[in-house]
Amino acid sequence: MSANARTGCDVPRRCIRIVPGQLPGIVDQAEQALLESGLGLYQRGSLIVRPGIVLITIAGGKEVAAQRILEVGEHALVEAMTAAAEWERYYAQKRKWTATDAPIGIARAYLKRVGRWKLPVLAGIIDAPTLRPDGSILSTSGYDRATGLLLATGETVFPSVPDQPTKAEAAAALQVLSPLVASFPFVGASSRAVAFSAILTACIRSSLPAAPMHAFSAPTAGSGKSKLVDLASVIATGREAGVISQGRTEEELEKRLGALLLAGDRVIAIDNCETPLGGEFLCCALTQPVVRARILGRSKAPELPSDAFITATGNNLVLVGDLTRRAVLCRLDPKEERPELRKFSSDPIAIVKADRGRYLVAALTILRAYHVAGRPERPDPLGSYEIWSDWVRGALLWLGEADPVATMEGVRESDPKLDALLAVLEQWEEVIGRNTVSVRDVIDRATQQVTALGMGYRTEFRYPDFREALLAVAGEGGAVNSKRLGKWLASNQDRVVQSHRLIRVGVSGGIARWRIEAVTEASADDGAD
Repeated sequence: MSANARTGCDVPRRCIRIVPGQLPGIVDQAEQALLESGLGLYQRGSLIVRPGIVLITIAGGKEVAAQRILEVGEHALVEAMTAAAEWERYYAQKRKWTATDAPIGIARAYLKRVGRWKLPVLAGIIDAPTLRPDGSILSTSGYDRATGLLLATGETVFPSVPDQPTKAEAAAALQVLSPLVASFPFVGASSRAVAFSAILTACIRSSLPAAPMHAFSAPTAGSGKSKLVDLASVIATGREAGVISQGRTEEELEKRLGALLLAGDRVIAIDNCETPLGGEFLCCALTQPVVRARILGRSKAPELPSDAFITATGNNLVLVGDLTRRAVLCRLDPKEERPELRKFSSDPIAIVKADRGRYLVAALTILRAYHVAGRPERPDPLGSYEIWSDWVRGALLWLGEADPVATMEGVRESDPKLDALLAVLEQWEEVIGRNTVSVRDVIDRATQQVTALGMGYRTEFRYPDFREALLAVAGEGGAVNSKRLGKWLASNQDRVVQSHRLIRVGVSGGIARWRIEAVTEASADDGAD
């Protein structure tokens, strides 16, 4: 039996002979064999990958089969190289070339060629049509070189997306989606717009350089937060969102997010957050096209495309720090003690699963219509999310929906870090005024004590509110820690809050000096320059 018959290969395979001293050329030949083989290997970030079907956990702990992006390790690469070519090694005793497997050293050398691979770049796997970044329709199965997306619809047949839809057709498409969210208790029209935005964003996330996190909050469990996430996910991907918990630390969350980014999950739900949500890695994943993620079980942090649609849910969800400008928030309030006991005439998830193509095409029709219309009356740019704002947000405003970005102000106002900064600034101005001071001066003033008369002599703090404000940002062991306060001041310098900011005046005797100042619009612009 021939080698081709053994491997099921219909095309003659190249023969690669293992010759000492010819490593670079042999690795070149091995790569060319992989490219010719049609084995479906790709590069993604700093990894070689392939598509595959695995079981994943969704909401409720259920497992479903899903297309995932799987890393190809060195042993799997040896197998692929052996299948892609006929390998021979010369045996002097037999005086002939003999068939052998691809050496693991060749696979290892090839894996180290990060940045020089010729394998196609895999941006993601999708199972339904979408729109490319240029607004064109991607509906042909297979690998799309323009976007790096692999469209694998299987046996599912989707309706055609209109090539030149009108505004009237876009409005009709929005009316197709509207009944799906009609039963949710939105707090205002902007929250409803966030739900629509989640659907549209999920459907074209792979074509957006970045998208804000869509967060869902309610006073009590059972209000429909996770169902809205799953609604967007089922329309875009055909299944409920892959869920992860927040974790106890930012590092835990980073590793969990990294694992799903590595697998190519298109919709990620950080489910049931019980503590304020934030963190440097999460913020980077929401704005940067590529992130370096720590992943469980790995000694190195690989570079990965950050192209997932990230959502979060929680009861009275609180977002903190820089995340407040990277998220839109949908608020739900059923005004019931046990909202999970409510009965509905229909289940939007079941409705979509029964006729997914109709709802997917409706979402794409809205976005395609706005694009072919020239994206008229675009909203003001949104920092870090200009393209999302021009397209998704703009389409909703074009059709008369409320602005999902209007919810950002509420997110910012509920930020405990902002509350802490405001408290310090207000007390600082009341106690210290506009004087230039050191960190030690600040602590001394805040902890200054006086003797109070009453039931005997006792001491108390002259400025207890100022001390409490500093303890909230730099407290340690019941006292204000000078090192922590110095770092906190440095991390908040020049940030304008209610027309005031902390500025570092300079250094005197090796000690930094600080002052609070009022900020006019003109001085803020000067600072930006």
